[in-house]
Formats: sequence, structure tokens, C-alpha cells
Amino acid sequence: MVWLGGPRGGGGGRAKPIVLHDPPPGYRRPRRSSWYLLCTVREARVVVRAGAVILVLAAAALAVVIVLMIAGYR
Repeated sequence: MVWLGGPRGGGGGRAKPIVLHDPPPGYRRPRRSSWYLLCTVREARVVVRAGAVILVLAAAALAVVIVLMIAGYR
């Protein structure tokens, strides 16, 4: 599929982008700049780090709850 809607922005515009199911002959996808790819990688790293921190904190909280339940049982 080929997307012809132009760059996405915060302001108005169409509700749905213009999409062709079959690209015209000789169509080449636009290349992404290295700056764009670098920003995408940085954002992915931040999301992965935040997820890892949340996962570790949740595991620690679960371990504390289990220990407290065992201690209260006796």
C-alpha cells in the first residue's frame, strides 16, 4: 500500500489518509533520515528502560507481599 497523505501533523486535515493499494510504476518509498532513525532508537531505549524499572518494582512489591503473607501465617 502507498500512503499519499503527506507528513502527519498536529493540526487538522483529513480523518483518513489517502491510500493506494497498488503503487504507480516507478514509485519508490521516501527514505527516512538518519536523524529520524536515531530519534526513534532513543525513544525505544527510554521506553524499554522505563518498562524494566516498572517490572523490577512490581516484582519487588510482589516479593514483599508474599513474605508478609508467609510471616502473618505463622
